[in-house]
Parts: sequence; C-alpha cells; structure tokens
Amino acid sequence: MEDNINRKRQTLIRTILIVVLILALLAIGYCVWYLIQYQKGAQLGSDLQTIGVIGADVIDEEAPEQQKSVEIPIDFEALWEVNPDIYAWVQVPGTAISYPVVHREGDDGFYTNHSSDGAYYSGGSIYSEDYNSEDFTDPMTVLYGHNLRNGTMFAQLNDFADVTVFSNHPRIYVFLPDRALVYDIFSAAPHSNEHLLGCHDFTDQEDFETFYSDLAATRSMGANFRTTLFPTFDKDRVLTLSTCYRPNNQQRFLVMGRLVADIPAKN
Repeated sequence: MEDNINRKRQTLIRTILIVVLILALLAIGYCVWYLIQYQKGAQLGSDLQTIGVIGADVIDEEAPEQQKSVEIPIDFEALWEVNPDIYAWVQVPGTAISYPVVHREGDDGFYTNHSSDGAYYSGGSIYSEDYNSEDFTDPMTVLYGHNLRNGTMFAQLNDFADVTVFSNHPRIYVFLPDRALVYDIFSAAPHSNEHLLGCHDFTDQEDFETFYSDLAATRSMGANFRTTLFPTFDKDRVLTLSTCYRPNNQQRFLVMGRLVADIPAKN
C-alpha cells in the first residue's frame, strides 16, 4: 500500500518536472526566436539605408520653395523588390530618422509588428493607414512609428520636447519616386492617444481651426511651437509624425510640419 503511494508520488513528481522542463525549453526557444527576429528587423533597417544616399544635400536648405527639381536619392526600384508596399521615404535631417514608409491596404495594424520587408518584427515600421492617400495630398497625413528603446524608428521624436533640439531641426523631408516634399516643423508636443484622423475631419473648417487652436494652447514642459508657421485651412498640407510619448505611453508625441516645397524629380 505504502509502496503504491510512493510510486504514485514519484510518478507525479517526474510528470511535474517534465512539464516544467518543457515549459522552460519553450520559454528559452521563444526568447531565442524573439532576439533573432528583433536583430534581423533592426539589421534590415540599416541595410535599406544603403539603397539610397540619404542626405540633406539634395535639397536647397535656404530656399527649397525655389528649387526647380531634385535628384531623388532613393532607389525605389530596389526597394520595391524588397516590398511593393514601400511607397515613400521619410527623413528628419540631423537625426537618425531616415526610413522607408509602408502601407498595407486593408490592414492598418500590419506594420505595427512587421518590418519593411513584410517579415514579423516587433519593432515594426514607419507606416500610414487607409485614412490617407499615398501622395501626401490630404490636409493631414499621419505617419506612425514605435518609440523603441534602442533609439530607432520614431524614438528620437521625443527629443523634440527639448527646445534646443526643436530649434536645431526645423525640417522634415519626404521622398517619392517623382518628387520631394519639404515640411517646416511648427509643432512638437505630447497629445492624447486619440486617433487623429478618426476623431477629426480636417476638411471641415471648424474642426480644423478648433484642433490647431487647442494645439497652440497646449501647456506642457514638452511642447514647442513655431506659431507663425501654423497651417491655414484649405491651403496648407500637414505631415504628422506620431509615436508613443516617452514619459507616458498612454499619450502620443506628435511632430508636425507644414508643406513648404513640392519639388519635382529631375527627368
């Protein structure tokens, strides 16, 4: 009787140990997979930057609105071989922000956890949603990117909460296959986590003016503005770069620019 009890106890202990071992191996396997996919995704971002010569020297920094044409420094043909979802390149001169922009029609959340080649990557990509067209002609275009701890993707947007960084980095560039767009940054500020394009209609004058009036009234240590550059309804186009706010991930940090130059590509 006692021997049977001991055998059952030993069998139970062995079973528990086997289950624990299997769970431990699964956990280790997951950690290894996570690290591998993260490193691959991060390496892809670096590799893609070699496809184009990304630099401010192709844009006339003093008077971009007078520039007649531009040599597009991105090899879009090579990028499309990697992923046809790539349709633009965004750069904030003087920062590490220089990435392809992707869009997966019908699946707005896809690139929150997929790299620019479409492979799974927890760091995600820089992407837009179905709310926007891919030609940046909407009254407001929003690009999203994660605030990664390693400082990549849109992490450096949070640095614009510092007035010195804000002052020293006044521009955003967007390169398309047929032209380059230059934006003057007029706002860098924390914001609620509302969906900008889902909650506001920027084709409606009252909604447009209320939004920017409320934005200018923001009182925060991390808010910086160039109020003379704020957009005018039915005239200006705005690009918003959106990421998680570093001190409070329940908020967004938005860097916003007004289009000041639309430069055609050289033939």
